Amino acid sequence: MPAPSKRDKQSIKKYEQNKPVRTHLRNLSKNFYKAIDAGDTERATQLRDEAQRAYNKAANKGVIHSNKASRKTSRLDKALAGVRTPDRDQNESVSPA
Repeated sequence: MPAPSKRDKQSIKKYEQNKPVRTHLRNLSKNFYKAIDAGDTERATQLRDEAQRAYNKAANKGVIHSNKASRKTSRLDKALAGVRTPDRDQNESVSPA
């Protein structure tokens, strides 16, 4: 078996460095959607902000593609907005006129 090339060594090194970052991003997204399902909008807002910072940082460092970071943050915003608007509609319809 031939010895690994310099490119192979670099790829392995970058893979090992980037792996925990990608895992952290997945965990942030998972926790965000769990908070949404539980109805905890305050926690979801906090996690959304943290996840957006982490996705943008990972994109700037080249761990993930910038379009992927934009897509993920947009979906987080959309999911949070979907949870917030029904609450407003219900509150307005319940209050006496």
